[in-house]
Amino acid sequence: MFFSIIIVNYNTKTLLKNCLNSIFVNCQLNDFEVIVVDNDSRDGSIEMLDKNFKDKVKIIANKENIGFGPANNQGAQIAKGEYLFFLNSDTIIKDDILTLIKNFLETNSQVGIVSPCLLLENGTKQEFAFGNFPTLFNSVFRKIDIKNTNNNKPREVDWVSGAALIIRKNIFKKVGGFDENFFMYFEDVDLCKRVWDLGYKIMILPQFFLVHLGGKSIDIDRQRKKYYYTSQDYFYKKHYGYLVMYLMKFARWFFIILYRSR
Repeated sequence: MFFSIIIVNYNTKTLLKNCLNSIFVNCQLNDFEVIVVDNDSRDGSIEMLDKNFKDKVKIIANKENIGFGPANNQGAQIAKGEYLFFLNSDTIIKDDILTLIKNFLETNSQVGIVSPCLLLENGTKQEFAFGNFPTLFNSVFRKIDIKNTNNNKPREVDWVSGAALIIRKNIFKKVGGFDENFFMYFEDVDLCKRVWDLGYKIMILPQFFLVHLGGKSIDIDRQRKKYYYTSQDYFYKKHYGYLVMYLMKFARWFFIILYRSR
């Protein structure tokens, strides 16, 4: 089997249904499976899956929300595909991208991770869907130093978004999967960093695209920020040490205070 499409769901029943329909309608490559890991949704997601996709989708139903990375790891443990396609439930596939991505990976053995271009509902490219590895400077100033971002040629980047991330399963196993210390946010950047450290390339494929509605599973902005800052702190501690982590925390606090005072 070529692809295992792994989708983590948390209270996005309608979005998940639309995502799954888009996969089965547009993906002509027959050699793939779909695994949905539900993080204790209370909106009828499991019932929807049983009713509409019971014979098409493997379902893992968690009794609590264990987080994005840990749930993806659960899906990867039962995956049979050569390539793991981690896909958000708030995405829509418009074309037969599986065949195209398979052809790219089979002819580029040095590439460990790829991602298609993520488009918003209005057709514009999603910001911060890929970039350089975070540093103190580019995190504070939101600076992305990726050249030629407007062309449609495959190009190497440092990291790609976990909203649509394809990785070779043997490499995923080699690095130990997603770091489960991240509840959500930065687990994709961390995974790319560890794959990059092994010498594999991370590629964005702008000629292939899908629609990403973005951030629909958590609607409370304060909660999102809490998860983001906690994961950011852990990423900096893990890869740069305590000193840089505390400098990052201070810089973040300073700019938050500065913004509020305006």
